[in-house]
Amino acid sequence: MESIPPDHPMTQLFNQIGLKYEEAYAHDEGLHKAVRDLLQLLPPDALVLDCGCGTGKPVATMVAGSGRRVHGIDRSETMVQLSRRQVPSGTFEKADMLQYCPEDASFSGIIAMLSLFGLSRAELVSVAHKFHRWLQPEGYLLIGVIGADDRAKDVKAEMWDADRLFASGIPNTFMSRLEFTNLFTKKGWNALLEGAGLKVLSAEVDVFKPPPDAGCDDEPHYFVIAQKPPNHT
Repeated sequence: MESIPPDHPMTQLFNQIGLKYEEAYAHDEGLHKAVRDLLQLLPPDALVLDCGCGTGKPVATMVAGSGRRVHGIDRSETMVQLSRRQVPSGTFEKADMLQYCPEDASFSGIIAMLSLFGLSRAELVSVAHKFHRWLQPEGYLLIGVIGADDRAKDVKAEMWDADRLFASGIPNTFMSRLEFTNLFTKKGWNALLEGAGLKVLSAEVDVFKPPPDAGCDDEPHYFVIAQKPPNHT
């Protein structure tokens, strides 16, 4: 298992917030619908990777509840322990998606739900290609992200890359903390997946309003389902 720095800012944050994150985000109806849409595409015996599993709710819980197998990874030990407790039929390990090394074509489905925000553009390109490798032919990927174009009021001119498909350092209030995130535009997210060899099948925006006491901005979530082509490894 790879070593994850315990002082990584995001690791520290999620170790601290624990179940508070679940209380704020587990009731996201748009997220629930996106996961249900993915599950309808997967075979009954599918093995699904929950990439950035958090507390295990709602994603891993929904996958396991459908009778499918779920394996989750998260770089927060607190989140991994919560997932193991809350989804006993799943398997979970502490791992960073940037260093995670399963065998190629291990999964029928991969879900990366609200777990891609802290990565650079180069890291996101790398992760998208990893997702392609980890999926079985005709396997499915679901990502839940935010489009930079849906946060346009917070994006200053100097934050954009030259092609205006990616912006860095966008301020965002998350769990009563000011954080800075990196986002593709909706067009950019689609291009990222297609550039990794995946075919975008559907994309939908749903604005999630966290509970007032969560200390979070409203989030225009962008859910994308993509598929790995057949016989393409």
